[in-house]
Amino acid sequence: MIREGFSRQELLATTITLSNYHRIQATEDLEDAAEYIYRTLKELKSFDAKILKYPYSASYGNLNPVVGWWVRDAEIRCLKPKEELLHSFRVSRTLVVAHSPGGEVEAEVTYVGLGDRAKYYEGLNVNGKAVLVTGNTYLAYREACRRGATAVLFYKEDAPYNAVPYLSLFLSPEEIKWAKALALSVSRKTVDELRHNLINGDKVVVKARVDAGYTNDAQINVVTAKLGDSPSEIHVFAHYCHAGGMVNDNASSAALLIELCKVLNEAIDRGKLTLPKKHSIRLLWYPEYYGSTAYLTHNKEEIAFGVNLDMVGEKQEITNSTLCYVRPPPSLFHPHEALLYYELRKALSKASYTSPKKLIGIRFDTLTYEVGSDHDIYIAFGIPAVMINQWPDTYYHTDLDTIDKFDPDTSILIGSAVGASMYRASTNEVAKDLIISYIFEYIGSETHWVSDEIRSLRINYIYDKLSKKLTTYFDKINIAENLIPTETPLNKAEDSGKRQKMYTYIGPSGIIDLRTIIKSLSEDELDNILRNKNYVRTIIQGIIPMLLKSSKTIEQLRYEIIGELGVSVESTELERIVETLLKTKLIIEV
Repeated sequence: MIREGFSRQELLATTITLSNYHRIQATEDLEDAAEYIYRTLKELKSFDAKILKYPYSASYGNLNPVVGWWVRDAEIRCLKPKEELLHSFRVSRTLVVAHSPGGEVEAEVTYVGLGDRAKYYEGLNVNGKAVLVTGNTYLAYREACRRGATAVLFYKEDAPYNAVPYLSLFLSPEEIKWAKALALSVSRKTVDELRHNLINGDKVVVKARVDAGYTNDAQINVVTAKLGDSPSEIHVFAHYCHAGGMVNDNASSAALLIELCKVLNEAIDRGKLTLPKKHSIRLLWYPEYYGSTAYLTHNKEEIAFGVNLDMVGEKQEITNSTLCYVRPPPSLFHPHEALLYYELRKALSKASYTSPKKLIGIRFDTLTYEVGSDHDIYIAFGIPAVMINQWPDTYYHTDLDTIDKFDPDTSILIGSAVGASMYRASTNEVAKDLIISYIFEYIGSETHWVSDEIRSLRINYIYDKLSKKLTTYFDKINIAENLIPTETPLNKAEDSGKRQKMYTYIGPSGIIDLRTIIKSLSEDELDNILRNKNYVRTIIQGIIPMLLKSSKTIEQLRYEIIGELGVSVESTELERIVETLLKTKLIIEV
């Protein structure tokens, strides 16, 4: 019924309209996008729609304040060895790195490489020049400004050849005092042309113009639409920020939530559905991380479960992505996971040849918890939250993330599954047999890929966590009585804690923002974080704040990370991570 209520044409129109806003954080255009969402929702009489405002000038959790910003136009031209237009803001809204200062610069180009450490500038004089870099955006910009560069030209080695990447600085009001260089993003094609001339010994000169500036009163606009009166809530949310023209990240999901509200409103208006009683359903549109952190900091309602939609509904044959069901850590398991998972599988399934089991018609997989979107904030606040996401995406964070890569039909299937499962969860108990079925599939999918030496530990860890969680939701449910052995490596780690140093997290609720910690680290420590295995970021930003709410030794922490993520992190590697975080004073030795 919910699927039939969607209009393909209206979803396309809403997605295009929303993507036309240049939705950079701390800008008027992002606020205008929020007003557009709110105007649409307030017409739906079954929903209580609100727009909440929080200043970007304040800190939320570990997130720094962000200066207000505006941009109107920009271009970059090559003057020597031959004159040509390289990129313009009219064609690529991603040309101007978000929060770049404005101005006009004519400068000789110097290639620096990564450019995000002092060592890359050894023997180079970049004063008054335009530097070409590909490293961490904030660090490379800071290093270039320290050395008097007048422009910083960024590119990404993993971006499509003709794509102009989307990058952000997220400068604070204090940081704009030293942020003098123009920051622009260029394609690898442009980089190849400029470097070819440099290699040939030619002097390369560019002229860049950026019509941009700063403001003092930017607001974080969070739009909410609540269905029902129960104090207990289920949250379904999407971030609506990012550059103008970008669709799959994440105008697509934000538009899908708008259309889902319309569908539910019409179904209730026509008497096909009643208002939910067990849980209210609250849909939310956030500026990524900042909106969710500000909202959860200031609003204390009882939240049972969260669903994050980020980059859903892609044409997989073009973007080369897979639809991912990203679970929360096992210690935050919730029965609603099972209902959402099976509704999603059912919506995406098509008939097979002779088997009674239907096949999923697109690439679909499950993932253990990983950081990267607003579900992180819910998990950091101790709220179970799932992310539905398409990854990897060839055109991610570039100006080529356009409407031709969006699949409204797949988006509607996902939206109908989310709407149906969360409505069912808000009105009835989830069937126990469905949960037990999900748990056995969960354990298989979470442990078949781990190394042989940790598989037994993780199986037992997951059973232990899920069994304890289920007893809080049901009077009696048995998934594997007697399966947990009396002594596991985790038990031994707990015993050894009596003789070892212990650590605890004392920072504010929310993920650990990398910007917060990189300011106090050495170059080697930065390399360990930024150039290391991908899971290190998840451990630092999401898992450690969650696990170290109670004091633990390195070995206790190590075994719980193995249990939560399924990665065999070595004790020495974890010690380096902990030593790094001790310097930030977000964790302390106790």
